[in-house]
Amino acid sequence: MKAAIFKGPSNIEISEIPIPKPGPDELLIKNIRIGICPTDLRYYKGLRKESTYDNPLFTTGIDTYGLSGHEVVGEVVELGDEVKGFEIGDIVTHETFTYCGNCRYCKDGLINLCENKKDIARGYSEYYKVPYKFVYKFSKSVDPKFGAFAEPLAVVIHAVKKVPQKNLAILGAGPMGMLMAIYSRHLGKNVVLIEIKKSRYEFARSLGINALPPDISVNPSTIKEILKDSIYGVISSIGGRSAVENAISIASDSAPIVIFGGTYPPDFIALDLNTIHYSEKIITGSTDHTREDMKESIELIEKKALPLDKLVTKEFKFQELKNAFDAALNGDEMKIQVTFV
Repeated sequence: MKAAIFKGPSNIEISEIPIPKPGPDELLIKNIRIGICPTDLRYYKGLRKESTYDNPLFTTGIDTYGLSGHEVVGEVVELGDEVKGFEIGDIVTHETFTYCGNCRYCKDGLINLCENKKDIARGYSEYYKVPYKFVYKFSKSVDPKFGAFAEPLAVVIHAVKKVPQKNLAILGAGPMGMLMAIYSRHLGKNVVLIEIKKSRYEFARSLGINALPPDISVNPSTIKEILKDSIYGVISSIGGRSAVENAISIASDSAPIVIFGGTYPPDFIALDLNTIHYSEKIITGSTDHTREDMKESIELIEKKALPLDKLVTKEFKFQELKNAFDAALNGDEMKIQVTFV
């Protein structure tokens, strides 16, 4: 089979390697489609500084070909002897990670914080194997373009749940920010997107989502004035010191600030502690998803409850993966997906 092997920053090779043999409790899955995630781009650019193909100590080492492809949908083609509940031909997706089920976080349903979690994302390959208990089944009629949104939608659900307020401001109208806005609107929330790039602002407006013009989005004081009549929680869908500082600034008193986007290389903010003490603002993070989040995601996809297809603005064949990564880094497209059939 062909697999994309990460050799170093901006250096991937599509190589011929053996098809993996599933163990007794594993499924062998033939890839159909994968979406490119910002996390994948960080590995591709070397910003995570922890991903090389030939070092098994890294979370995305030789077992995952040095990358972290996880926005996948595929077809089951082989079953291990101990697999239950799946058949050849099932259309599936799976967790990005394994979890132990026994640590204090797993016992509380927080599998995303499992103390023993391990990255198993192998999505940039024609076939991959996964322990069946971390796999989710779709109906066979699901459109793969929708199915590839299962994981990103699940992490968006996890983040949006942290904002109980009806009003939500989202920093960044990239693929994940747009997905947050679409899901939040589905929940009946009043959403305001804040984006300084004109093309992304215009894309959001084309889907009927309320977005502030770029000339306003660059000024936190102006944003605060616009949002002052209601209580707004804030999700920063993008990382970086400036974004997080702006999110803290524009959030209403008593409301949460959710740091969703990762920051690489790591950065720090200076914070007047009295700002939090007297305002009761809540600063929290959001990472990965729970099983409940994934089940809700799959249910929404099955029902075609969200216009996910409108977010896919470019597709590439697997052989064009480097071009796909470069196009995603350029930032002119929304969601980019890679096809294997």
